[in-house]
Amino acid sequence: MNDALTLSTLTFNRSFSEKSGSERREVSRGVNLPEVLSIKHQQYVDSATKLPGVRSVVRLDRHVAITDGRIVPVSAYLVVVVPNDAMIESADVLAAVERIAQLIQEDDSGLDLADEIFVNHEQ
Repeated sequence: MNDALTLSTLTFNRSFSEKSGSERREVSRGVNLPEVLSIKHQQYVDSATKLPGVRSVVRLDRHVAITDGRIVPVSAYLVVVVPNDAMIESADVLAAVERIAQLIQEDDSGLDLADEIFVNHEQ
């Protein structure tokens, strides 16, 4: 994967990489208010199906200064669990991820439920 990833207008530069994952940082709001993008992978065996697979986590931490002056992260995680099987294609993974995105997207393709889910804690 690339050392730098550009999302919208923000460029996340790789700060480290190892066998199990990587981390990239974006500091346009200042070094004390970074956005940190982590990508990690882990082998697993599903307890119900007994199938092995890979669990991938994409995490974004956006550091924010709160009212008392402390800097805290607002974090979002995407966990994708894919069993090792030739019948599972990237289209299957994308379909699942797109359904999640459609819940919170604000444009005409989404339901715009971000406030209801994450702020109002509706179910």
